[in-house]
Amino acid sequence: MLAKLLKYDFKSMLKIFLPLWGVLLVVSAINRLFSGSGLDQNGGLGLLNSLMVLLYVLLIVAVMVVTTVIIIARFYRGLLKDEGYLMFTIPVHPWQLITSKLISAMVISLLSSLVAVASVFIIASFPGMWDVLGQAMKELSQQVPNFTPLVVLLVISLFVSMIYSITQVYAAMALGHLASSHRVGFAVLAFIVLNMIWSTVSTVIGLFGYPDVTDSLVIVTGTDAVLNMGAFSDLLITSLAWGIVLNLVQCVVHFVLTNYILSRRLNLE
Repeated sequence: MLAKLLKYDFKSMLKIFLPLWGVLLVVSAINRLFSGSGLDQNGGLGLLNSLMVLLYVLLIVAVMVVTTVIIIARFYRGLLKDEGYLMFTIPVHPWQLITSKLISAMVISLLSSLVAVASVFIIASFPGMWDVLGQAMKELSQQVPNFTPLVVLLVISLFVSMIYSITQVYAAMALGHLASSHRVGFAVLAFIVLNMIWSTVSTVIGLFGYPDVTDSLVIVTGTDAVLNMGAFSDLLITSLAWGIVLNLVQCVVHFVLTNYILSRRLNLE
């Protein structure tokens, strides 16, 4: 049943995003053709080039904004408004409904980010670009200790942070729905309170949870002070690892809280 829910969510969302992504990539390609072609000189063609650049910027902003709005609207309208009457009559558990919304939101967010990055590469592309990037990555891997673990942890951290952000919005909307009136306002308030709680927890962990490596970050030789890249790399790895663990705990708390409200305290009136 989860697969059917995902199919329904993806079908509804891709109707909006496929044309938007396509337009963004096409405009990126047009801007790449204009770049360095002499069309950026004064006159009508120069004006057209400027308008295309402006259109590209607006499309990038639109992709990010629409992604956020659709993720929120799909959950709110699909589970907490009139559409929820239908969704909660089908033979599925609330956690499956939440999971479907979460997975589809994650995939759409990742695809939107990848399309945005791809559009930047299209505009900024030049002959031999991949060779230059490959050489830069090779030099970084040689200069930065623990480069590969750092990159892996960074990617995982970004992915988990995205899940954390989405589940926090879901939890805030579910909490706001407990109010008898002004539910959107209470959802915003719940989001702020959750942010304050997690910020406090992160601060406490930052103060007492990390090992003290500040004394080893700088190597002093005579009158010179040099950053200890090994110690700095270890600190980054520790910080990323702690952040991933904390985000995972937050995701679980958000998911359990949302599932509890939708299972036991849901009121669609």
